[in-house]
Amino acid sequence: MKKTVLILSLFLLFPWFSKSQGNMETMLQEIQKITWKTPKDSLQKIISFMNSHPINDYQYYYWNAYAHYMDYFNYKLSNPSEEKKAEQCLEHATKLLGKINQTNSEVVALQSLIDGLKLNFTNVFLLPIKAGKVGKLAERAIELNPQNPRAYYALAIYDYYTPKIYGGRKRVEANLTKAIHLFQNPLIHTKEPQWGFSESYLYLIRFLKEENQKSKAQQYLQEAKTKFPENTSFQHFKL
Repeated sequence: MKKTVLILSLFLLFPWFSKSQGNMETMLQEIQKITWKTPKDSLQKIISFMNSHPINDYQYYYWNAYAHYMDYFNYKLSNPSEEKKAEQCLEHATKLLGKINQTNSEVVALQSLIDGLKLNFTNVFLLPIKAGKVGKLAERAIELNPQNPRAYYALAIYDYYTPKIYGGRKRVEANLTKAIHLFQNPLIHTKEPQWGFSESYLYLIRFLKEENQKSKAQQYLQEAKTKFPENTSFQHFKL
């Protein structure tokens, strides 16, 4: 009752509070649409808004961390000279996820992907130990929720980038096809993460091409073009 009175008082005394809450909801919806190709300026606006409107809330911490994770690619892919900023994006993302009290499969899967990228900045002597932890995080994400497609996606990415000599690339196809299958289940809540579907197809097609399974790669490429007609990555993909 006291909480309800407090919120009503905020609406009456501070009209901007209602507007801020509405803007945050809109911003969370925009974050759902982020891809590797989201313009840097657009992504920076989202991050700036989130940073200037902090909320002690799971959705805020998770999606702000995801935005920083995606911002990494802006620096790493489009401007390799700014590697330090790319690394800082990952550190910010980790700090935000660390503020979530009750961890779950989504948080652990995202952390696995973030830590996987951190390996690019890891001392070569520590690489085997830290790489192993990345895989264990992805496995833990699956244990926490076997129906989470992003958990299988995270494990597939770990396996994809692990050299064969170290036991990698054995379950890439299996985990990505599992992720794709689970992505087709209807969402219960609109605030649930939706990212990773097109990325699962992209990595699966890449992997099959690299393994000289071009007929199978062609099959999934056609599926991807149908499911994601506006995604230029598939339209321009060459087998």
